[in-house]
Amino acid sequence: MSDSSSAQNQDFFTKLPESRQHIVALLILFLIPFFLFTATTIGGKEFQRHDITQWRAGAESVIEYREEFEEEPLWVTNMFGGMPAFVVSVKSVVPHIDSISRYFNNIYPAFQYWILLSGTYLLLVMMGFRTLTSLFGSLMYGLTTYFPIIIVAGHTSKFSALAFAPWMIVGYWLLTRKKKKLAGLLLFSVALTLELRAGHPQIAYYFFFLLGSLWSFDTWKAYKENRLKDWGFATLLLIAGGVIGILGYAENLLALREYAEYSIRGGSALDSSTGLTSSYAFAWSQGIRETWTLIMPNILGGAPPEYWGPKSFTSGPHYFGALSLPFIILALVKRRSKTMYAFLAAGTLGILFSWGGNFRLLNEFAFDYIPYFDKFRAPETWLAFVAFCYSVVAVYGLDWFAEFVNSKKNELKQLYVPLGLTGGVFLLVFIMVSSMNFTRPGEVNQIANQIAQQNQVSPNNPQVQQRAQSYINTQLVPEREEKANADLLRLAIILIIATGLMYLAFTKKISLSVALIGFILILAIDMISIDKRYIPEDAIVAGNVNPERTLESQRRVIDTFIEEQVSVNTNYPYRVFPILDNPYRNATPAYFYPMIGGYTGAKLSVVQDVMYGQGPLSVQSQNFNPQLLDLLNVKYVTYVQGLPFEGYESVFESQNGIVYENKNVLPKAFFVDSVITVQDPNTAFNYLMPGQIDFSKKAVLETSKTITTSEDTSSTVEVTDYTGPEMTLELSRSEPGFLVLSEVYYPAGWTATLNGEEIPIYKTNYFLRGMEIPAGNHTLTLTFMPQSYQLGVTLAWIALIIQFGLFLLWGYTSFKSSRTSGS
Repeated sequence: MSDSSSAQNQDFFTKLPESRQHIVALLILFLIPFFLFTATTIGGKEFQRHDITQWRAGAESVIEYREEFEEEPLWVTNMFGGMPAFVVSVKSVVPHIDSISRYFNNIYPAFQYWILLSGTYLLLVMMGFRTLTSLFGSLMYGLTTYFPIIIVAGHTSKFSALAFAPWMIVGYWLLTRKKKKLAGLLLFSVALTLELRAGHPQIAYYFFFLLGSLWSFDTWKAYKENRLKDWGFATLLLIAGGVIGILGYAENLLALREYAEYSIRGGSALDSSTGLTSSYAFAWSQGIRETWTLIMPNILGGAPPEYWGPKSFTSGPHYFGALSLPFIILALVKRRSKTMYAFLAAGTLGILFSWGGNFRLLNEFAFDYIPYFDKFRAPETWLAFVAFCYSVVAVYGLDWFAEFVNSKKNELKQLYVPLGLTGGVFLLVFIMVSSMNFTRPGEVNQIANQIAQQNQVSPNNPQVQQRAQSYINTQLVPEREEKANADLLRLAIILIIATGLMYLAFTKKISLSVALIGFILILAIDMISIDKRYIPEDAIVAGNVNPERTLESQRRVIDTFIEEQVSVNTNYPYRVFPILDNPYRNATPAYFYPMIGGYTGAKLSVVQDVMYGQGPLSVQSQNFNPQLLDLLNVKYVTYVQGLPFEGYESVFESQNGIVYENKNVLPKAFFVDSVITVQDPNTAFNYLMPGQIDFSKKAVLETSKTITTSEDTSSTVEVTDYTGPEMTLELSRSEPGFLVLSEVYYPAGWTATLNGEEIPIYKTNYFLRGMEIPAGNHTLTLTFMPQSYQLGVTLAWIALIIQFGLFLLWGYTSFKSSRTSGS
């Protein structure tokens, strides 16, 4: 696996100095993203990313606080009644190399592509592969269709994590296979820190599986070769680098780990679960048959409306090139490398994990027993990891072919089995496409229901069923079949051309470099053309159309009215329940005013319990309890004519909808006349159901302590200051009482002090906060500053200092070594 071919086997490319070969390869890796995204690199435009717009709306209260006070608030006030900011927006206090990337945001995603491609290329070169085969593998991974799909969707943190991931493997390689242990330790720790700072732990988790696979195979190899002592030392360095790298992200990692316990990733107190439910986690599982999209993207229609696979929705397939097929088979048949098997094992396991609920025998076991497996959802995401692993396997196959061509003892029959297997796989795909009915499961009944609703008849009516089937057969199936057959032909043509190039190289009609360049061109043209299918023209907009402008363009007169009214005559803003805007799947209203609901994939579990499913604040639930809107300080509701809640009055009407004012809204903080103490969260939750108690007079506490309170008509509560992470109240009681605060309960970081002395905060009404207040006049102050965050910042600084020290030591030893060799 090297370029040290004999002189007679060298050609125009291999005659170039090795440094120039790398320059040519890196230049190609630079130019492809540059020209693929010319609209953003030199065109002054940018991607209009839905998820970024949603993020920006949800982060509004954080950004406002940051601009006003020049520090991080750590608490979001404009979504879900309040939540920690760690999963929304927290600026890193401790700087690192990735801080430079903000200067390249205006050419996103080209800069991230350069990081990804160069890291993959460097890894393959370090593994000993030829320049052109390394270039081939870099492009196979870098041009996988999943990347433009997530770029358009706005999954910036996910793409950044995928870009840094190859560099972690480069660090591992340096540390375990090269003599430059110090450089490996430095690179591995820094790459791990950057991977975690990208902010997508799910991707990092996937690549930890690859590191584990490599380490396991390397340990077995060291045992067989009687090198356990040296390998033990390398393992200690890996552990040290891992600890330093993880501590580099401690400022957010510790707080996020603490938050995970109370989020939906930590389960629900109602069922004593400790993670996501399997049904939720396995949503967007890859269909087993759908896995063929790895080599044929449109076998199931690609994307809606032509998509007819098993997922409820998809933005496109996971495709990493038809040309991957023959070279992966070549690797499996001809290569005997433990390292290759490590990548193969990790990638294959990734495919099985991507099947999620479609392969429960394995995935239910993993969900229950593999640490942190139950913290992540959307199993199809594993396929981005699979693309990396299998790209390396394909390079092993391509490299074998290069050695085969240069070998003096090569025989054409050595290609019969791998090419025969490739043809067999194609024949299998051909039979599969020919026998498909191109109908989505349950699609007939779904369309029948739509026809039945329009005509007010039963969906089981034979005529309705016949019309639904006829619509599918005439309107949907022909286009689906055409797309599948077109991609089948595309696959055949690519395999035929690749086989032709192999034959020409074997017979010396063309040089090896020409053949390799031909493979690279086929791969690039194929994958770029598929990638462009999933970059719609309307996804790229003028550079000045930033998320703020996009959100402002969505402003309605009702938004302006509410924005002007929510804080009138108070020191805090009231909340809004925007039923018009699908409040639990949309954060846009949060840009204008505080709302209950919002958009995040890691809500607090108490919020999930109350606001989703059959919770008492889910608008689709039979248990919906409007009294909880009073309790949550909701003053305004947006809806159409005829809001079915008592105590609401229409105060503003427009073509966009109607604003209703809640005349029964409770203040931000108030005293109750009595409390109910319970030990079980299910009991507390049941009190939230309609008609159970009057929340303006009673509160339910989850505590074993005796709480004293009574009616006190002379008591007063005044909120004198409210920023979100800080809140000050002036209180007066003639006798002891209990104060209810319409802020979401989160025990990890909130501190309440009464006249300077800390007092406990009780979980009240299942998802809110409450405090016991003695008689007298008092100043109550609440602040949010988790100790985990403070400790994390300190540890991150320590890790940065260590990494900088390693860098100086590496620089010194390199300089000293060069001086010694020079003399």
